[in-house]
Order: sequence, then C-alpha cells, then structure tokens
Amino acid sequence: MKADRDDAPEWLTSQPRKRGMGTVVAGVIGMVVTLGALTLGGQAFMQNTVKNLAASSQQPKPKPVAEIIRSEPTPRNDWDKIVEEQARRDAMSRQQPEQPTGSESLATKQNIFNDHNYTPSGADNVLSLRESQQPVEPEKTAGKVRVTIIEQTPSMKDRACWPHKEGSIERRNCRSHVGLNYRD
Repeated sequence: MKADRDDAPEWLTSQPRKRGMGTVVAGVIGMVVTLGALTLGGQAFMQNTVKNLAASSQQPKPKPVAEIIRSEPTPRNDWDKIVEEQARRDAMSRQQPEQPTGSESLATKQNIFNDHNYTPSGADNVLSLRESQQPVEPEKTAGKVRVTIIEQTPSMKDRACWPHKEGSIERRNCRSHVGLNYRD
C-alpha cells in the first residue's frame, strides 16, 4: 500500500517547534532546587555530628585491664652451669636404647627419624629372583558331569511373529507390538 505525503495528518508533516529555551530554564530551576535541598540536609547532618562528638569527648577514660610491671634485672648468666646442663642432656640422648632390627622392627613402627635411629627399608615393589620358582600344576580334568536340560517355552514374541521372515521390518514391528502388549 502506498500513501502520498499529502495524505498524512497535519501535525506529522509540519515542522517541529524549537523548544530549546524552555528546556534549559526547567533544567536550571530543577538544579537550583536540588542543590538547595542537599545544602540544607548537609548542614543538619553536620550539626548532629558535631553535637555527638562534643558529647563523646567528655566520657571518662576506661580503667586499664592489666598493669605492666618490670621485673628485677636478672643476674649475669653462669655459663659453666649452662654448658654442664647441655652436656648432661646430650649424654642422656645418646644413651637411649638402640632400635630393634629384623622381625622385631615390624612389631614397633618407627615414627621418629634422625641420623642415629634411621634404618632404611627396601622398596616394596622389587621382584626377588633368588627364590626358586615352582612349576605350575596342570589342572585336573573333572569327571563326567550329568547335565539336565529343562525345556523352555518360546516367548510370546516368537510364538506370534513366526510367519514373518527373520530380520524383516514386518517381524520387527510385530515383535515390538507384542512386546508392548504382552510382557513375559
């Protein structure tokens, strides 16, 4: 459908009026009102803040939880005594019983490792070829076994779809129809 420009309503075809000055005046008035409201609100907030600060500055100081007191100066270290104590501790640590070896070590698990008590154990996944290999014994054949055959009735799918050729679409459709209607 085609329309001529003359068929359009007059308000669509006329040139729009310029409304720039009215928009600018409305924007300036709105901005002045908003800034005035923000200024008044800020002054009220600041007065409340100053009053709260003045009230909180006059509160009494809290009592200390603990008091720190310096202890008396310690006498000079007696180095001879310190060296003798350390030598005694070292001698006690050297006199610890030795770790058990062999099968006894399996009973107690070693949980402290240092240069004096560490006993390395070999890898767990190493194959030892020193052990003699034993030949595999041949399997013994079982004696005669009596077999009993129990006759099974063919399924409903086989009984109903026997006239169709094996692997044909007719047989497949027949079996699916029977399978949906008769569960066995």
